[in-house]
Amino acid sequence: MKEDVIVSLKYWGQATLHPHRVIAELKTHPHKLAIGFWINFVFAVLYTITVIIYYAVIRRLPAFPPWVPISPESYYFYQAFWTIPWGLATWIMMSGICHLLSLIGRKDPNQYQFDDALVVCGLGWIVPNLICMWIPETLLVPTVGAFWPEWVEILRLMVIPPLWQTAIVAIGLRETHHLGWTRSIAIGLLSVLIFFIMFLAFMR
Repeated sequence: MKEDVIVSLKYWGQATLHPHRVIAELKTHPHKLAIGFWINFVFAVLYTITVIIYYAVIRRLPAFPPWVPISPESYYFYQAFWTIPWGLATWIMMSGICHLLSLIGRKDPNQYQFDDALVVCGLGWIVPNLICMWIPETLLVPTVGAFWPEWVEILRLMVIPPLWQTAIVAIGLRETHHLGWTRSIAIGLLSVLIFFIMFLAFMR
């Protein structure tokens, strides 16, 4: 298990700049499912720590009103309990959608593995969120506050991550499921849209 965690962190870092190379390597890796799991689990744990800091240390309120009927003062307390299961469930759901849509119309769907979709979507979800969301929200907000202007916030949350995630998913599905660019991008956009709806519903 320890080895899988270390390897997952290595691939996680490499995928920031070379997603195609990482996905191609993981396609034949005997522990690719474990590596995909640990990438997502570690990230969910990191975000849980951030949420605990927000609630217990700096007493930060949600950035925008919660959809879930919980008071803003208590929201991060409860979010700490569902961040990990929410993260893993969203990863699996996003991967299932990508995999099923990739199999439509294929003559031999059995040659494509759900494990590969889990790897692709895990990296597609985690890499942009680490850079654009977790790092600034954990290292900057608790120390100096959200000092950037609103347009930077929009870029950080609503523009760069979806485009980056779509690109990684599209690159990955071309490698693992042998799709063309148009279909890969369309599936990537749909999966990212579903992810953001889930994100807006539960995460603050």
